[in-house]
Amino acid sequence: MKVKIEFYATLREKYGKSIEVECDGTLKGAFIAASKKLGEDFLREIFDENGNFRNDRIITVNGRNIKDEMIGKLSENARIAVFPPVAGG
Repeated sequence: MKVKIEFYATLREKYGKSIEVECDGTLKGAFIAASKKLGEDFLREIFDENGNFRNDRIITVNGRNIKDEMIGKLSENARIAVFPPVAGG
């Protein structure tokens, strides 16, 4: 299944605007597939040391925040967006 992962702010500077990957249909699988193209450091941007999604990231699937609702299987051509913590003044 093909999905698109979009990056914003500092993540965009580091990994580019977006990447399309083939995955097993799970959100975790999509990020693991992306790490094969972007490098293992990418996984530390997404997961904490326990393998859970980092609390300081906003991750949406087709516009829905994963913190607000459980995301089961991804749909074909799902759009995943990753936002790093916001800082500034």
